[in-house]
Amino acid sequence: MERSEPEHVEFQGPVELALIGDHNRVTVHRHAPQLPAPFLAPSRPTGLLVGRDELRDRIRQLLTGNVVGLYGLPGVGKTALALDLAYDEAVRARYPDGVLWAGLGVRCDVLRHLAEWGEQVRLSAQDLREHTVAGWSEALHRKIGARRFLLIVDDAWDPDDALALQVGGPNCAQLVTSRFPGIALEFGGSVLHADELLHEQGLHLLEALAGDAVQSNPPAAAQLVSLVGGLPLALTLMGHHLKGAALGGQPGVAETLERLRLAEQRLQLARRQAPSAAHPSIPGDLPISLLAVLDVGYTWLSAAAQQALCDLAAFPPKPNTFGSGPAQAVTGAAPETLHTVLQAGLVEPAGKDRCAMHQVVHDFVRAKGIPAAAERRMVEVFVGMIRQGADGAEEGAMTSEGFQRELGNILQALDHAHQHGLHEALLDGVEAAYPVLIHRGLYTVAEPHLAHALHAARAMGDVRAEARTLLRLGSVVLERGELRLGDRYLDEGMQCAQQTDSVGEVVEILLKMGWSTGMRGDLERARRHFADALIGAQGAEAVPALQGIGWVAGLQGRHNESATHLRRGLELARESGEPAQIAGLLQVAGWMRALAGDYAESAAFFEECLDLSRREHLATDEVDALHGLGWLAIERGHHDRARTLLAEDLQLARDLDYHERVPILVNNGRVLVMTGELEGGGRLLQEAEQLVREQNRPEKLSETLRELARYELATGAHESAERHLAESLRIAEQVAMREPLAGALEASAEYELAQGHTPAARELLLRATRLERGNAPALARLRLGLAVVHEAEGDLAAAGEMYRAAGAGAERTGQEEVAALGLAGAARAVAASGNLQEARVLGTEALERLRALTSSRMAEVQEWLDGLET
Repeated sequence: MERSEPEHVEFQGPVELALIGDHNRVTVHRHAPQLPAPFLAPSRPTGLLVGRDELRDRIRQLLTGNVVGLYGLPGVGKTALALDLAYDEAVRARYPDGVLWAGLGVRCDVLRHLAEWGEQVRLSAQDLREHTVAGWSEALHRKIGARRFLLIVDDAWDPDDALALQVGGPNCAQLVTSRFPGIALEFGGSVLHADELLHEQGLHLLEALAGDAVQSNPPAAAQLVSLVGGLPLALTLMGHHLKGAALGGQPGVAETLERLRLAEQRLQLARRQAPSAAHPSIPGDLPISLLAVLDVGYTWLSAAAQQALCDLAAFPPKPNTFGSGPAQAVTGAAPETLHTVLQAGLVEPAGKDRCAMHQVVHDFVRAKGIPAAAERRMVEVFVGMIRQGADGAEEGAMTSEGFQRELGNILQALDHAHQHGLHEALLDGVEAAYPVLIHRGLYTVAEPHLAHALHAARAMGDVRAEARTLLRLGSVVLERGELRLGDRYLDEGMQCAQQTDSVGEVVEILLKMGWSTGMRGDLERARRHFADALIGAQGAEAVPALQGIGWVAGLQGRHNESATHLRRGLELARESGEPAQIAGLLQVAGWMRALAGDYAESAAFFEECLDLSRREHLATDEVDALHGLGWLAIERGHHDRARTLLAEDLQLARDLDYHERVPILVNNGRVLVMTGELEGGGRLLQEAEQLVREQNRPEKLSETLRELARYELATGAHESAERHLAESLRIAEQVAMREPLAGALEASAEYELAQGHTPAARELLLRATRLERGNAPALARLRLGLAVVHEAEGDLAAAGEMYRAAGAGAERTGQEEVAALGLAGAARAVAASGNLQEARVLGTEALERLRALTSSRMAEVQEWLDGLET
């Protein structure tokens, strides 16, 4: 009888045996019971996966039928990410044949993992040709075939072990995690880096674990996140410790937080492991800690690599970076040894030929001992580097960009020099670094190093170096607004300079004393300092003193004398041909001619400064010239031009990270508020406030708060305006500098007038007027304010007289908007006397002038004229 083909049968559910047929034929079908899909992933710990959504989604996207290598620092959460994928239902549904997991670790038995995988995929003895790693690997690959598995190789330390477990077929996904970037790369496919958490993400993780402790002391918690650089394992251990301390009734969350600020305390925090979720490189009966996790990698290194790693801790931790050349010079290690350290994942690549050491790794390495010899070598390397740049050597000289890139290393080298008593090197380093630090406005950064340099100079008995350092300390402290301390440093510096007949230092101190006393309003004393500095000076040496004398004379209202000194200074500077010196004089001359009310000549000086700075690539002078021209445009009422100039200026200042950009932000904000763009103006003024508070510059803070209050008045925020004006006035009175004080008084008068307090407004304006004697533009503006007060009180005769005086003064100084507003006020006073025809003529002229300026004030004048017609 001919055998028939068995018919196709589908079973719904598990069936071991089925007989199917009719009277003539029976077919026996056998269907083995379906076994559950293997799941070899370890148990998932209770740790939280915070801030990983983007990386997790990226891994999922790349895993589809692909190979992914994930690398990163120990403790960064690579295993947690892999476990999250293994436990994800959507991922397991995509790979229904199971999850094969192998946690390798530093001491790996790869044959054991291959055999375990073989058992799970039903690999038989007949399938295995030879009992070697290669034999198992090939057999597993054949057995898996087209099935859909998720294969995860965790904590790989050897590329051969990782590759032996790369056995998936075309429908499998394969993931390897390792602290070694090279292993992730050799595994093939896509390579991803697991970064530490951002600050906000780290704070969120800490709060999720120990909410009460974090909420009881947010600043301390934020500092802890920074101290561990957002490393998830460190945050998790600290979070559990804080929570345990609270539950255990240990006294004081604040004390626990304080204790965790110590690196050795953080490193020793430990948590017991569940045997089913033990770290592959740490036995399950041992607790997991930062110390244990990092020590595994340290022990894996050769003795030479361990020493190199310890020496690299002479550099500051991340976000600081260091180049391979300095790293080799500081460690004295062979290039291949440094390469081994980098490949071990304890030092991270950070851009082209740059590396970085994470804060936690840095703490761990420093705990093994201070690398004193490496620190001394670092002093030699970086002090030599910046001295070479300061000397102007062409080959190897440090550029401005190079200085910025190496700033953290330079400052660390100066600290090392102080700690190891390398006085001469410290003085040389501070001498070379100081001009660049000050040019960048890093006063608070420079101050402690100057204090160390002062100690070094005194220890060496170098009185001249002591005088020079005291001069610089005084300059820095004055910039921060601590006037008494700054004067004390300068006085001590003068004594030292005179003791050693150091003429250069004496002159520099006199010049600094002149500027500091002048800015505080003691102009006569400032003039004497500049005059003393001028004695015996010839040629270009006389330029700084002439510049100072011209500045003082201009502030005192002696404008012809000011112009004479500044022009003489310009002649000498042009003879010497020093572009930076010429540009500096042009700026001061521009501001002084503005004070004299000669806005046309002021603009000419600023324009020449702008041309020179662009031609000679003097970027900071270009910023200052643009600022001067923008300020002039505001004062004259040319708001559209002011916006264009100041917007360009602010962009350039941001590009340069120019330290004096607060006034630029303020004037940008001013002009936006004046033209009705309140939101944009407010943002810039608030940015200026934040920046100036960080810089600790009281006179600039006073000016910023003054303009911020004007913006708040315009938006109806009277309460905050009152608060900011009070602070502005208080600061201005403390620093006793004329310009900030007069400005704060004027703005306070505007607030009082808005509240209807005309007597208080008048008194404030009169105080400002007494301060601004000799400043014609300011007097014209203040007279306009006094006229508004008289008008508000109904004294229209006095108001008309004051409006005319303000308008006449503004005409002489070129303040076109103030002049137009003076005309408009005079028109209202004339109308009140009954002379409507003259009032209409004056009002129409005022409107035409304001319209030509596209002033925001023309609408109110137009409205008044329309009312006059009716």
